Amino acid sequence: MVDFSDEKFLLDEIRKGNNQAFEYLFKAYYPRLCGYAIRFVEDEETARDIIQECFLRFWEKRELLSAVSVTSLLFAMVRNGCLNYLKHLSIVEKHQIEYLASIDGEERLYYADFTLDAEHKLLYDELQEQINLVIGQLPERSREIFLMSRFKGLKNREIADKLQISTTAVEKHIAKALKSFSKHFKDKYPVDIYIMIVAWVIMNNK
Repeated sequence: MVDFSDEKFLLDEIRKGNNQAFEYLFKAYYPRLCGYAIRFVEDEETARDIIQECFLRFWEKRELLSAVSVTSLLFAMVRNGCLNYLKHLSIVEKHQIEYLASIDGEERLYYADFTLDAEHKLLYDELQEQINLVIGQLPERSREIFLMSRFKGLKNREIADKLQISTTAVEKHIAKALKSFSKHFKDKYPVDIYIMIVAWVIMNNK
């Protein structure tokens, strides 16, 4: 039995398409992620759906991931998935998260940036500027496709139909955008910010 307990080795094997490694990832992280997600959406079935979607995205984008904390990235992805769900219900502004303070241990780290005090607001504005900078530097077609996916909420098939190109071409342009975001934020920001941005991109492209 292969030991996948080392995160770097685990990520390397997943990037190679090792199904055994991915199965280990799912079994090892699912219980904690489920408990974490339920604190946001307060519904076990919804939490399961969000987590499954996160693992699917993780697998689909596996070749683009490197030098990241698997734990941090998964929790950031699940958090983003929960927030997207709440925004879809138009209740995120009303949603109270004070009870999340009861979370113990490592999970506390993964929603720290959810509170928008003055310091976080400054960081948010700075990151928004940097995101816009990366988007502006993308090749025209990649930028068009990324904006259609991220800000208009279109799925890959819908984008392909609108632009009369293949879904494979759409995926390649989105992958190019992800690489650009990854390189820009990895070089300029601490790893927690880098992971947050990578999770944001992954969880908003379908």
